Amino acid sequence: MFEFIAGTLRSIESDALIIVANGIGYRILMGNPYRLSDKLGQAVKVWVYLSLSQEMLRLYGFKTKAEKQLFLNLISVKGIGPMSALSILALDDHEGLITAINSGDSQFLTKFPGVGKKTAQQIVLDLEGKIDLPMAEGSNSKPMPSAATDALPYEGELTAALESLGYSDKQITRVINKADFHDAQTTEDAIRIALHFIVSD
Repeated sequence: MFEFIAGTLRSIESDALIIVANGIGYRILMGNPYRLSDKLGQAVKVWVYLSLSQEMLRLYGFKTKAEKQLFLNLISVKGIGPMSALSILALDDHEGLITAINSGDSQFLTKFPGVGKKTAQQIVLDLEGKIDLPMAEGSNSKPMPSAATDALPYEGELTAALESLGYSDKQITRVINKADFHDAQTTEDAIRIALHFIVSD
């Protein structure tokens, strides 16, 4: 029904964007919505997927058309719902994700909330060799920082974002205490660092 929504990015929540278009405010769920922090108050275009479940409409958003297609591939797998797919995409390393799937690395996939061993194996079974690396174009992955810090100015937003993605309090506490946030300049950076730490831990 909807392919994308273009409008003004009014606000960013821990799990969603609020975009105003033609006088209507759309709440669009997104994995790590802070990726668009630099667009706050500006015109944006977000690719969307409309889901109807239990008589509730939900819009899921993506930075690129390629990311949306990857989301559609993920939710085509038995056991992967939209929120699990968003948690996987929040890593914002689509090339790494596709490589893991195509190489049969189910262990990598079990790092994400809602993805157990059987579901990870099902993702590999259903999608291995069916997703091309060029789909990863448009990913905004950045190099990870290399120096430690004692202070994390974005801890509140980071915690809320990780909770919204389904990570446990234990995982979040470990990330905050152990991950390297020295060069994190924004909440987006902090979330990206945290997610990379979780999948590589």
